[in-house]
Amino acid sequence: MTDGRPRGTAIPESPVTPAGRRTPARRSVFAKLLAIMAAMAVCLLLLVTAFFWLALGPTLDTLHRMTGPAGAGHAVPHESAAAASGAVTSAPLLDSHVTLLLVLLVLLAAVIVVAHVVLKRLLRPLRDLGDGAARLGAGQLDVLVPTRTRDEFGALTATFNEMAGRVKEMIGARDQLLLDVSHELRSPVTRMRVALELLPDGDQRTRLAADVAEIERMIGELLEFERLRDPRGIRTTRQDLLPLLQDVAAAFRDRPPGVRVTAGVDEIPVEIDPERVRTVIRNVLDNALKYSTPASHPVEISASAGADGVVVRVSDDGVGIPPEDVERVFQPFFRVDRSRSRHTGGYGLGLSICRRVMEAHRGTIAVERHAGRGTVVVLTLPKAGHAKST
Repeated sequence: MTDGRPRGTAIPESPVTPAGRRTPARRSVFAKLLAIMAAMAVCLLLLVTAFFWLALGPTLDTLHRMTGPAGAGHAVPHESAAAASGAVTSAPLLDSHVTLLLVLLVLLAAVIVVAHVVLKRLLRPLRDLGDGAARLGAGQLDVLVPTRTRDEFGALTATFNEMAGRVKEMIGARDQLLLDVSHELRSPVTRMRVALELLPDGDQRTRLAADVAEIERMIGELLEFERLRDPRGIRTTRQDLLPLLQDVAAAFRDRPPGVRVTAGVDEIPVEIDPERVRTVIRNVLDNALKYSTPASHPVEISASAGADGVVVRVSDDGVGIPPEDVERVFQPFFRVDRSRSRHTGGYGLGLSICRRVMEAHRGTIAVERHAGRGTVVVLTLPKAGHAKST
């Protein structure tokens, strides 16, 4: 079980893109529309203010002087009776203009609030589509985005749901084909093994027996890969993780450059299926040792428990993984070595099975960049009490 890393390749920096992350405000369509609307409201407010200031300002100033203390107590002798009458009615006119300005300001604020609510509701299908695409990209094939409108966004949502359904059907058909082929291959392989027993001892029988054993291992891995699709296929128990890591590491200590286990605590309680987790650690260690160099330091397994869960890191300073293949090593049958030589790797199922096991435990597996060269495989598991037993 291996990921098939070629020798002599240094591992690159691998950017991690979390699924379902929020779009930055400066890139949000909603934020841009809201900014345009706010800018238009400010411009309109400035125009209204300028109109009142330039067109009605002199009139209001004259009325204010006519109704003020100086104007009230020092009437000009040549003022006509009409001017005196206007002075009496100027105060209500001034109040009406001020009231009109305040009403306009309130209306502008109301327009901004209503537009905000309308835009948020109008663009809600777009946010739903973004969340659905993130879940689909994370492997949730049963994603279904609700259709809220009958406009262009509604048509886009229906198209997305149809696409997600077709993707689910295609992947389901592929997985079912692998499962059916694996079952059907068992019978001819069994007959081949019986026929081998009838052959005389020799190099030819040895080579044929090795080929048959390799086919049987591949079939077993395929069946295990499909069984792990259902999380109910694991049986978890509460136990200490450290003895399990030390036990698996002990089986590899005779292989150069060796394995060492480090932990800052005496006990790490977890709820796991011990045999399945053993398979994960064994696969990762086998890869780390296979692609270490004669000058490599021992492969290090470190374990720690934090608020977010238990983290196990398997670090080596081997040949590493090319940058374009870091995110693809967990795909079924993917191998970095395109020649698919048996000397540089297996079938490309080892890390795929590891990911299925970790997902069945509600955990994760990822590849990080090692300082200088090599590979760091990071396994995360829920803490005991947070994992759901099946």
